[in-house]
Amino acid sequence: MCYKGPLVSQALLTAEALEIGHSRALFAPVNLRIDPGEFLCLLGRNGAGKTTLVRTLLGLLPPLSGRLTLDPGLRRVYLAQRANFDELYPMSARDVITMGTERGFSFLRPQPGTLAAVEEVIGRLQLEALGSRRYRDLSEGQKQRVLLARALAATPRFAVLDEPTSAMDRLAEASAYDALATLRLTHDAALVLVTHDWALARTRADRVLFLDDVERRIHAGTPAEIFSSRVLQTRFGFEAARAGDA
Repeated sequence: MCYKGPLVSQALLTAEALEIGHSRALFAPVNLRIDPGEFLCLLGRNGAGKTTLVRTLLGLLPPLSGRLTLDPGLRRVYLAQRANFDELYPMSARDVITMGTERGFSFLRPQPGTLAAVEEVIGRLQLEALGSRRYRDLSEGQKQRVLLARALAATPRFAVLDEPTSAMDRLAEASAYDALATLRLTHDAALVLVTHDWALARTRADRVLFLDDVERRIHAGTPAEIFSSRVLQTRFGFEAARAGDA
């Protein structure tokens, strides 16, 4: 499903002549606009700089130069590939998911619908049987589903997810992507997915960003444009050709 979003909309994020990195720029300056409802996939070799890019776009790392503008009050979530979560704390899976709704929580300002939002995301990701189990006792794939549910419970407008289904089985993966599609449709949310799943990027993304650490450039375009490009064919050869024909 390719969601096009509203005909006229205010960008959630714009980057102008943005340079990212730590001590030196990893890539040539990049211009980027992300609109409500868009689905972007980030591709690149391990160590190419995908995590540095998304952390910069989220405002967690300062850019080396250029301008980054975020829509004021933008609700953002970041699901890292390996979430830093203290598993020694005896929380249930449902407790972890509920944490996603606690942004700005106060007993003086209770948030209506919090429980309903938690139950909805539990149902969408088919986590009913795991709700009362301790998070630390779950398998890696189950933990990944719970952390994704926590991110979705926050009802973000801008979600960045780093390999969010890598430990899931096929059925869990399908329900995860269905839940993400629902978030786009119901909240006009933009999704940025870091992935090595080329078939997913080819068939589901609106745009693809390929981080080329050889030419030190970020190539952006539609899936058809990126997968048929010379640079991807040069870097990955036959594998790129197969993905482009998928």
